[in-house]
Amino acid sequence: MKLLKKTTLKKEYISVDGSFGGNQRWLRKDADKANTLSNYGCGLISANDVLLHISDKADNPSKEKYIAAVREMNRRYFHILPFLGISGILLSFYIRIYLLMHRKHFKVHYKVRWGVMPHNILKRITEMIENDIPVILSIGPAFIRRRKEKLPFYTAKITGDDINFTPATQTKDHYVNVTGVYETIKKPADILKNTSDKDKQCTIYLEISSWGRKYYINYAEYIEYIKKHDNFLFSNILYIHS
Repeated sequence: MKLLKKTTLKKEYISVDGSFGGNQRWLRKDADKANTLSNYGCGLISANDVLLHISDKADNPSKEKYIAAVREMNRRYFHILPFLGISGILLSFYIRIYLLMHRKHFKVHYKVRWGVMPHNILKRITEMIENDIPVILSIGPAFIRRRKEKLPFYTAKITGDDINFTPATQTKDHYVNVTGVYETIKKPADILKNTSDKDKQCTIYLEISSWGRKYYINYAEYIEYIKKHDNFLFSNILYIHS
């Protein structure tokens, strides 16, 4: 594939000892036994990383300080429920409270709400990235735990304007942070071989942070996943703007 355009954050995204964002698995008190935060704390990690990115705290923390800060946020603001985690509506409420109580660390007065209209999701994601705000994105199926369908994540190899995506893992019931938007198109030789797809060549990929690593989501697959297996109330974005 050829990379036509990419929109990424202006500031370097948070790194903890070389990671790409935080990882809920660091919250295990016992390395061999999962707990509520390590199983259901993805929303807590997403909120922490966004708040850290848009605050005036520019330094990347050590893992020890990062874990201590996340646990404190859980204790004081973001209460993670066993087997449920945290809903998008509660997440937006807690972030508004946090921004109000710590406004001295934020140069901009931000407005926060959970969810936008489906046809506006990509537009709002791009807008936030252009304004240097990572985007919390939810992948359902939320409270429908018996459904097993998962959304694929990809890794990417980028060489100049060439970009190739490889399936890496898949997930559901998860929050990730979007850090970039990539517009791609099939190479001309591929287009000539398959002209029937002429009107479907442009593909959008979202660069995301999940489990401390960089992955990519095919945006069309994400929307199709919601339509088939969830709904736009649970699978949506946290819209933050000034």
